[in-house]
Amino acid sequence: AFFILVLVFGALVAAFIPVVIAVLSIVLALGVTSLIGQGFQLSFFVVNMITMMGLAVGIDYSLFVVSRYREERRKGLDKIAAIARSGATASRTVFFSGMTVVLALLGMLIVPASVFVSLATGAILVVLSSVLAALTLLPALLSLLGDKVDALRIPLIQRAHARYDETKRGGF
Repeated sequence: AFFILVLVFGALVAAFIPVVIAVLSIVLALGVTSLIGQGFQLSFFVVNMITMMGLAVGIDYSLFVVSRYREERRKGLDKIAAIARSGATASRTVFFSGMTVVLALLGMLIVPASVFVSLATGAILVVLSSVLAALTLLPALLSLLGDKVDALRIPLIQRAHARYDETKRGGF
């Protein structure tokens, strides 16, 4: 996943941010799951579900916000305005996407099998954690990093991105 993010962003710091958000979401969901596990019996497969879904949605939701932030900075907005614009667009998409996923996963709670309830619980918790991290922690992190988000650029990938942007503007 990190390799693909490096290809997408062309910078190591920008690629590292979604991975950090995903890992933090996983840790938070595991903590909440362990608390729930004190009162209810959960299948050990819940850890697998949290890890799998946490990486998927944590990276995906962060990718939306970081991409939008970088795009707004390239348009000339200052750091705070770019974060605000990212919040008004990408963060709203993240919120509704996350709630849609949670709503879909609630259907798994209908099946009375313990494994389905465990998997649904883990998936719902990690999606909620990912949304929460993308809407709160990520803007704070972008505020701290500012233009350092583009630090440690990969020159070969940056040239390919620049050529793509030129052809896109040229209408080809």
